[in-house]
Amino acid sequence: MMYELISFRETILDAIKVGAAYQWSGKELQNEILKESKRIISSIQYNVTQIAPDRSKAYIRQHQRGLIQLMDELAAMIGEDNLNACQKNKNEEISSIVNLLNQMVLDLQQYLPYYFDYGCPVSLSTQKQLLLNIAENSSQILKNLEERHADNETIAVFKLIFENLNSCPGRFTFEQVTYLRDFFESLKIALNKFAPPLDIPGIILLLVSLNFNHPFFYHSCCSHFNHELQKCESISDQYRLIHFFKKLIGQVFKTISIPYNRNLPNIDESLLRYIKSEISYLKSIDTLAEDLSDGGILDSNFKVTFTVKQLAIFIRLQVEAGIITTHSPKALHQYVTKHYSTAEKDIISEKSFKNAYYGNVGNDVQKVIKKISTMLGIAEDKY
Repeated sequence: MMYELISFRETILDAIKVGAAYQWSGKELQNEILKESKRIISSIQYNVTQIAPDRSKAYIRQHQRGLIQLMDELAAMIGEDNLNACQKNKNEEISSIVNLLNQMVLDLQQYLPYYFDYGCPVSLSTQKQLLLNIAENSSQILKNLEERHADNETIAVFKLIFENLNSCPGRFTFEQVTYLRDFFESLKIALNKFAPPLDIPGIILLLVSLNFNHPFFYHSCCSHFNHELQKCESISDQYRLIHFFKKLIGQVFKTISIPYNRNLPNIDESLLRYIKSEISYLKSIDTLAEDLSDGGILDSNFKVTFTVKQLAIFIRLQVEAGIITTHSPKALHQYVTKHYSTAEKDIISEKSFKNAYYGNVGNDVQKVIKKISTMLGIAEDKY
């Protein structure tokens, strides 16, 4: 099957390199290229009907990549330093030709979508324009978020998402160009429907519905889930919260069918895997605690006559006296709340113990001192 771009390519490059592009009427050159481009597209459309579908796909993609390669070569010829009038004219002519070639690629996509390679990287000129569009849309959305009193975490997440998009190491594919166009349009519409103030849980569900499977967004979601779990006062609370996350993510309806990156798992699938692993981890901790308790290795609970505040003072005095040594106060608080109960509470929340541990001791310290004095008296009498 005849490759239609050989003479077309030579004509364009010769015109640019020998200076014909700016000595010859730019309008005449563009008209000639436009006329030839239409002939080539028509010829390609006809040739596709004469061969098998698998060969047609290879044939179309050969021309698609050939046009993109030619566009990149021409874009590299555009000078940006010390521009004189002659170079400016040449740059304008080259840019016009690149635009005509880009239209040919778009024609292939429009007229022969089944054979078009959507996973192919776009041209350098298309990449530059897309980055400008991303920057413009990002600025509009961040301004919208601030006006609608979004919380700091939401704004920070969006800023980093946009920074990651703008600093993409490679070129976007044609499929990603289509996705990002739909993504920004849908995002603007959805944000305008949100009732202020905007918060991160609602934004997570929105971006999941938009099938935004960017790695940074995935890690932001996991970080948020983990942060919320750390706020829980007990494993049972963590169970309830993580299952609530699972329910929310599992019920999201996707409004964009294709993901941001086809080479990565869908964002809802990735988040559900993370959530399931967290559930499995919580179960393993719970099971281990039960096994230790049942085997007599670890008592499930020690009852003390102190109040929560008095117990916190007692533990803190032992830490300050060097009886208990720990590099993690949080771990100590968790251990005490899991294995002690008081006269007033069978279950001590980590939050209440922490508040008592660091709070004002008041009159409770005297009651603790009295207990310690009793201990000293027993030691002196018996030992």
